[in-house]
Amino acid sequence: MAAKKKFKKQIRKERPLSTKCLFCEAKKDPDYKNYADLSKYLSDRGRIFSRERSGVCSKHQRKLASEVKRARFLALLPY
Repeated sequence: MAAKKKFKKQIRKERPLSTKCLFCEAKKDPDYKNYADLSKYLSDRGRIFSRERSGVCSKHQRKLASEVKRARFLALLPY
């Protein structure tokens, strides 16, 4: 009987949207009222991208997450 082949799961690394924090470069913070910019950091399913994927620094990633949650609560962004 022939041995079964084992398939390795290929993991694709997604590149970040940018290598530098866009909020640091513009010297501004994410704002829930500017939901068009916040939607860049959401997947098509509505999930917030990680720091590695979004390319945002840790300080602005925390602020971004809270502002996205605030915009969702006010029905500006989908859950």
